[in-house]
Amino acid sequence: MAHRIAIYYDQQQLQQNSFFLSSLVAAGRSLGAEVISLLGSEALQSCQLGQVDAVLVRSRSLRQRLWLAQRIPRVINSPLLALVGNDKLAQYLWCKRNGFATPRTLTTHVVPTPWVSKPRFGHGGRGVRLIEARCWRSETDAMLAQEYHPEGVRDHRHYVLGSTVVTTVERRAKDDFRSNLSQGASVQFATPSEQERSLVEAVVARLGPGYYGVDIVTGPVGPMVMEIEDLVGARSLYQLGLDDHATRVMKWVCGL
Repeated sequence: MAHRIAIYYDQQQLQQNSFFLSSLVAAGRSLGAEVISLLGSEALQSCQLGQVDAVLVRSRSLRQRLWLAQRIPRVINSPLLALVGNDKLAQYLWCKRNGFATPRTLTTHVVPTPWVSKPRFGHGGRGVRLIEARCWRSETDAMLAQEYHPEGVRDHRHYVLGSTVVTTVERRAKDDFRSNLSQGASVQFATPSEQERSLVEAVVARLGPGYYGVDIVTGPVGPMVMEIEDLVGARSLYQLGLDDHATRVMKWVCGL
């Protein structure tokens, strides 16, 4: 019997990555799966979810992920990943609780420098800036202050598929301290050190299987978790010529 797979995109994620959705649908169908794309919450609500084997979620809503987990046997990614992959404060507390090195992050409104201010729920480096004054005062609880590490201009993104790191790339800032591809960073394949590899494997063991990214920065004190990306994309991989990445994802989703 063919697998029946749903791929759910909310409108915001669809605008940012419609090409990846098309690639995933085509890859799944080439593998013999019945793939349906659900665009927006109305399509999700009207779908007969009891007939779906798995859903690949491309929405950052934790509430939606919890709702789906009650109705579908297999939700990718899990509610835990939705939490730590989209809330930087939750990620920081999760890393500290599990003993993973990570930059110190504060919710206090006045901090010493050098620190970085960033949106608690932001992505892609948007709204991130270096704090250069002697102190910084936030006007909203939606902003966080994170300890600045100069090594952050270069990081390693580990692409996790299932419980395995399938690819590691190095992202390096060009004219900015932010290593996000959307901020103009360059990208190339990378080979992590054994210490870094061990850290990532420990993080993945705690987070569980899914399709996500783990960003690592290595400095004088060793590797640390800079960010966990729930809705990891594929722009870096396509830029590096990995045109079969959508097929790899769908093979795992279909259990092949």
